[in-house]
Amino acid sequence: MIVCHCNRISKDAIEGAVECLKSSCPTPDLCPENVYGQLDACPRCCRCFPLAEKVIEQAALNFVARDDARNELTGPTELR
Repeated sequence: MIVCHCNRISKDAIEGAVECLKSSCPTPDLCPENVYGQLDACPRCCRCFPLAEKVIEQAALNFVARDDARNELTGPTELR
């Protein structure tokens, strides 16, 4: 599904960008501008932002759920 027609950004691309941002920083600022920046794009008309924000929020929740499930299976990672 295309979320941003101006930049031709898909739902899958946004989900991937969120995963990359969450992997590199535990508390990234997941606003559309930052997620689009991760995709080497910049907002144009911004009419996609309401949908983009919903996709970003769901992708962040899915990332946390996968991370929690992974920790339940393997146990927490020890800090050295």
